[in-house]
Amino acid sequence: ASIGSRAYIGEDASIGDGASIGSRAYIGSRAYIGSRASIGDGASIGDYASIGYGASIGDGAYIGSRAYIDSRASIGNGASIGDGASIGNGASIGNGAKPIIVQFIGTKHKVTYWGEDRIDIGCQQKSIKDWQEQYLIIGEDQNYTQSEITEYKQYIDFIASIHK
Repeated sequence: ASIGSRAYIGEDASIGDGASIGSRAYIGSRAYIGSRASIGDGASIGDYASIGYGASIGDGAYIGSRAYIDSRASIGNGASIGDGASIGNGASIGNGAKPIIVQFIGTKHKVTYWGEDRIDIGCQQKSIKDWQEQYLIIGEDQNYTQSEITEYKQYIDFIASIHK
């Protein structure tokens, strides 16, 4: 691993083979930095956070305590990921991003909104507008009851109301 000048590595932190830690980066106590991961200059990784194999954390980015950044995920310069957040394998968060994540555990499927014009319901991803227009057809195709269709429509409407 390579560690830049004036970097801080907390107590019991683990740094994997071939990892790169930038100058003035902060790695919290008991944080885990996977093999071949890259932590940018001035980035801050919180206590107990986990950065997966080959993940890239940009300059000045902030990763909160107990956050989990999966393998090969890319977090842009100056992005801020909150405490306890989980970013999936290969995900990409752009420069300066401060994502809003809303998640509901519905009767049949999980509903997730990432602050973008997209809602994930189960394994299906669609724009907010597409969900608003197609929720009834999709619900019927998925054998949802009328009560479940109404439930998911409420989730879609709520997300549409907070999306800017």
